[in-house]
Amino acid sequence: MEFHAGEVVQLKSGGPAMTVVGVDDTGVHCVWYGETNDEIRAGVIAAVALEPVQIIAEDDEEDEHEHKRED
Repeated sequence: MEFHAGEVVQLKSGGPAMTVVGVDDTGVHCVWYGETNDEIRAGVIAAVALEPVQIIAEDDEEDEHEHKRED
């Protein structure tokens, strides 16, 4: 799978949402917020270990809950 800068990804095995900042021969360069240490983390991860993540905005979640209540 091909990834692009700005795309949000996650390890296939789980973990935090990460933002792709670049891709090169070494892998996919990602940054993410490390809640445990309250810091921004960075790493290079093999593309085979990643999958795209769709982020749902809080407003969208509220709308979704409203529609379910109306049904």
